[in-house]
Amino acid sequence: MYSGRHHVCQHESWVIIVSTVVTIIIVFDPLGGKMAPYPSAGPNHLDSRESSQLLNGLKTAATSVWETRIKLLCCCIGKDDHTRVAFSSTAELFSTYFSDTDLVPSDIAAGLTLLHQQQDNIRNSQEPDEVISHSPGPPQEADLDTELANCHHYMQFAAAAYGWPLYVYRNPFTGLCKIGGDCCRSRTTDYDLVGGDRLHCHFGSILHTTGLQYRDFIHISFHDKVYELPFLVALDHRKESVVVAVRGTMSLQDILTDLSAESETLNLECGVQDCSAHKGISQAARYVYQRLVNDGILSQAFSIAPEYRLVVVGHSLGAGAAALLALMLRSSYPQVRCYAFSPPRGLLSKSLYEYSKTFIVSLVLGKDVIPRLSVTNLEDLKKRILRVIAHCNKPKYQILLHGCWYELFGGSPENFPTELDGGTQGDLTQPLLGEQSLLSHGSPTYSFSSDSPLESPTKYPPLYPPGRIIHLEEEGTAGRFCRSAARYSARWSHESQFSKILIGPKMLTDHMPDILMKALDSVVSGQAGYAFCPPGGGSNVDVV
Repeated sequence: MYSGRHHVCQHESWVIIVSTVVTIIIVFDPLGGKMAPYPSAGPNHLDSRESSQLLNGLKTAATSVWETRIKLLCCCIGKDDHTRVAFSSTAELFSTYFSDTDLVPSDIAAGLTLLHQQQDNIRNSQEPDEVISHSPGPPQEADLDTELANCHHYMQFAAAAYGWPLYVYRNPFTGLCKIGGDCCRSRTTDYDLVGGDRLHCHFGSILHTTGLQYRDFIHISFHDKVYELPFLVALDHRKESVVVAVRGTMSLQDILTDLSAESETLNLECGVQDCSAHKGISQAARYVYQRLVNDGILSQAFSIAPEYRLVVVGHSLGAGAAALLALMLRSSYPQVRCYAFSPPRGLLSKSLYEYSKTFIVSLVLGKDVIPRLSVTNLEDLKKRILRVIAHCNKPKYQILLHGCWYELFGGSPENFPTELDGGTQGDLTQPLLGEQSLLSHGSPTYSFSSDSPLESPTKYPPLYPPGRIIHLEEEGTAGRFCRSAARYSARWSHESQFSKILIGPKMLTDHMPDILMKALDSVVSGQAGYAFCPPGGGSNVDVV
């Protein structure tokens, strides 16, 4: 028992450390945060035409620098058309987001530390929120217990799509032994494996994770490129469904798909006016759609089991692609259902989000950052970081030391002597930001008096998560890092509950599929002890 808890703690700590290092590497604005002169800079500021030309030149230069950086980081990826488009999209996103700040890593670390303690202090001082219960659709579709049981069942397929790495990670002592025979299996006439390394290991882990047989799989693809995700299609006789499971982020190509965050219009036959969605994820969903339809994969599945229902599932990036895939397939398969586990927030337009509630269920664990992650929310986080450090006059070393203690051992968030009570600029005799440039620019971007989210650039309109959302929340305090005694409750939540990024030690680990599976096991196995808050046949295997 002790070794298991120690392993989880080490894992969570390393995830946070690695993420911090990666963030430090990429956060610097290559042009020093001086994208454009502000009108308040002085009487000799440039006229509007010259200012516009300078601004466009600086934007182009910044995008070029970011594209060079990304190409160096992803030098092992091929140079096809999709990859070049992804490089350009990612560079434009980074140059837009980091164009108007010039913070060093210690500023960001101090800001996140202050935000976490401020966040806990506000939560402790508030009365418990009323449960938000929005229940579109007929009453039977709003049955929380039923949907939790479905999530528990289909999460096995979403996890299986990750292949052998996740299986071995979840079973560190027995995983390799269980799938070793499959890894050493030679090619046979029963099925063919094409498209990557260790494919037999992948197939073996999928069989062990789902509990299905070889004959139950229609198609398994491990092909992985930018905008092209691995997926599997299986016959689930227990639920009488044809299951399409899309893999989440596992490679640099997948990360580039995630970061192609601008919005694009979808051609859907759903009667919805604004059919826009995350570009990279919609491209990935379109690839899977074309494979399923054009290659006759779904036709083959339903020729074997015509009475079965279509279910699309995925985790993380796979959840976003699964939701969009379900939208694309609904005109041909009206009974399609989708279970999206930890989906990204910045996915669907408002109208598509409302439309998706009738057939998509999303599951979110705790403070998971991904279901709260969108360009709009990142802008809001940047604004909050700048505000909290601009209204602080304590040394950074004191903030960081106190923050480390608070993260590791807890304590009262009211005891951190870091923010000025008055919060007035006149009291900032020695602000944390050495230059008060953010306070004197007069830019509306940094209006410290407002807590409203920032408006996103036109290319990045506000996007929303898919479907109705079940939120699993940890009950009590089971340790700030370890989860040995964690207990969870479940309730329906509105998307507005995920409109801000929450800071905390579990914001990253709550996204891990193994942690989500353990939480689901805990909730489903102990449903009787929880107070839920409900709202008012054979085939040849084609593996590519």
